[in-house]
Amino acid sequence: MSLYYAVFMANTRSATLSIRLKSETKRRLARLAEASGRSSNFLISDAVESYVADQERMLAEMRQAGRQVKSGHYVRHEDMKAWLLSWGTDRELPPPKCVCGKVHADELPRPNSRG
Repeated sequence: MSLYYAVFMANTRSATLSIRLKSETKRRLARLAEASGRSSNFLISDAVESYVADQERMLAEMRQAGRQVKSGHYVRHEDMKAWLLSWGTDRELPPPKCVCGKVHADELPRPNSRG
């Protein structure tokens, strides 16, 4: 495993970045690094990469949602809220529909779905 890691790191371009951590966070990171057999730098780099990927995905989804709203494809907040609040009650509502009136592929019933 260490040979693979060394080869992987040798082929990876990186840049140095300084960060400030709370003392307790730094201690926890050191304990985690020790327990996992990884360096603190590896753990920080991995965490930042995961965070950046998550944020990029979230922003892309928000842009897509914005395009859907502008084109008239969305579910009204009140309808969604009523549906969610009905879960687990004797009068559970069917899933809300798109305001455009059309049935979209993501609205089709799925096996083992709530609706």
